[in-house]
Amino acid sequence: MAAMRALVASRLAAASAFASLYPSGRTPSQRAALHLSVPRPAARVALVLSGCGVYDGTEIHEASAILVHLSRGGAEVQIFAPDVPQMHVIDHTKGQPSEGESRNVLTESARIARGKITDLANLSAAHHDAAIFPGGFGAAKNLSTFAVDGKDCKVNKEVERVLKEFHQAGKPIGCDASSSLPASAAWWSGNAALRCPGLSCVWCWQGESCTCVDEHL
Repeated sequence: MAAMRALVASRLAAASAFASLYPSGRTPSQRAALHLSVPRPAARVALVLSGCGVYDGTEIHEASAILVHLSRGGAEVQIFAPDVPQMHVIDHTKGQPSEGESRNVLTESARIARGKITDLANLSAAHHDAAIFPGGFGAAKNLSTFAVDGKDCKVNKEVERVLKEFHQAGKPIGCDASSSLPASAAWWSGNAALRCPGLSCVWCWQGESCTCVDEHL
């Protein structure tokens, strides 16, 4: 017991010795000193949605699971979506398009975000440590034209900008399930600014879809 008190006292004394390094007078807490390190700041993660509903937007279960795990990890999450019309609206009780109905990707994504959502045009890699794209057919329909054009698809201009920004900054990009479909298209594989060198990407297979997880994630 005496040895433990001596150890605690020495660490608290060491923490006090660092006071001169903090002109403002603020020093690491005594509790942090006991643990030998100051807690790291929370990771700032951008979650990019593509609507609400597996057949025409974001897969809700996947988005929820990602949010739960990020919360458990202490991450600060900000949710984004492009302010564009959906490709179409699917009646999820039938799996068929709803004729004459149109919806907005940002508005629909706000359902999952409980209203706390931001236009994707305002997402900057400079303000976040990672970006994650949950699955759902919205990735192939609203974030890109993969559902129609396959490997020759085009990618939403804001999605393309965000991918390039995070990749060039060396920050993690997570793509879950069908959101990785555009990543397998010619646009991605033929883009030198986004191509991962060597074995820097880990590929995880889920059914007929694959998931590319950035090496830094």
